[in-house]
Amino acid sequence: MSFRTRLQSFVESRQKIQIWYGMGCHNTVTGRVLGVDHDHIDVEAYSHESDGQIHIRRILIPLHLILHIDITTAEIEEPDESYEVPDEKDGKENGKATSVIDLPDPPRGYAVKVLSQLNASYSNRFSRMTAGPGGIYFSCDGSVWFVDSSGTPAEYARIRGNSTISGLRFDRKGVLYVATIQGTVYKIDPNKSGRILAQLDGSLTGGGTFLSDLAIGPREEVYVSNFPSNTGGIFKIECKTGEYEVLVGGPGHGTQGLLLDPDGFLWCLEHATGSIVKRSLDGREVSRVNVAESDSFNFADGYDGNLAMDSLGRLYVTAGRAGSVIRVNREGRTEPFLAGLINPTGIAFGSDGALFVLEAGRSRVLRVAALDKADRTASAPLLS
Repeated sequence: MSFRTRLQSFVESRQKIQIWYGMGCHNTVTGRVLGVDHDHIDVEAYSHESDGQIHIRRILIPLHLILHIDITTAEIEEPDESYEVPDEKDGKENGKATSVIDLPDPPRGYAVKVLSQLNASYSNRFSRMTAGPGGIYFSCDGSVWFVDSSGTPAEYARIRGNSTISGLRFDRKGVLYVATIQGTVYKIDPNKSGRILAQLDGSLTGGGTFLSDLAIGPREEVYVSNFPSNTGGIFKIECKTGEYEVLVGGPGHGTQGLLLDPDGFLWCLEHATGSIVKRSLDGREVSRVNVAESDSFNFADGYDGNLAMDSLGRLYVTAGRAGSVIRVNREGRTEPFLAGLINPTGIAFGSDGALFVLEAGRSRVLRVAALDKADRTASAPLLS
């Protein structure tokens, strides 16, 4: 029996199956095959969400991405209007084991849900996150992945060779800039045609080469942070020529997350002091806020301290070792926003005002949305 014929038999039998698919980051989905065409299968997928309901979503999976199919007897009931949230009784419901999704306690006025569950075998290899055309993007090893509003991940672009992506950002034209820890900065146009913009030498900032994040300036210049140990700093690259200079460097200036705000200031996470530093675009320090002890941040990989800002000017920063997201208001006061996470490495606001968190330790993307509709537009119109 051919592969396509076998898939068609699932359509006719309505058999529940589990499908493994993807490239680099493998994904699984459980449900029924509704149809098969020449290059896709249409799957009706079921999942238990944190609100206790069984949710249905339609997924089109390219045939060439399918890795394995299992016939499943997974306990997924047919959804109906009378389904209620079961009481928790030692993790069992009517004698059957139930799946408990471990979610952080939401801040007051917010709701937290899992947007996308990623392949657990890639745990702690997921790094930066950014908003881009049509959804949220994140990196895993040498690939950039896209997650749409339904939570379906798909590989967007892959960097050739043994590269590890540590920073990514789109400009207004949909051009993607990617930094690798090895020092290479790529420019990838919307047609996914890429070229090397610059090869940075971290010794110029007083440390080794371990790039960590990037931001796009108002004149399409690119700012890239360098992270090693307690030395490092920030590079500035001219996009037209690829020429670069050291904007900030030296002991104590090892930098992880970068963010450019609507007023044209560059915000930087310096891990040695656990501080967020506000800088002018010529590198001059304007102010700084201590957000946490330095040991709240992971020093090993450089992916920590990702920054995001809402339309009220409040900053959000990931503290990977502490397993939290910290919020800083415009007056510089800090407060815990999310706790109980395992190595959050990425954070970004979507176009709908929701905050997305890449929780690398649990291989998933969380969506944190304000319950008050008036607050859902609180995503800053950033320059980068």
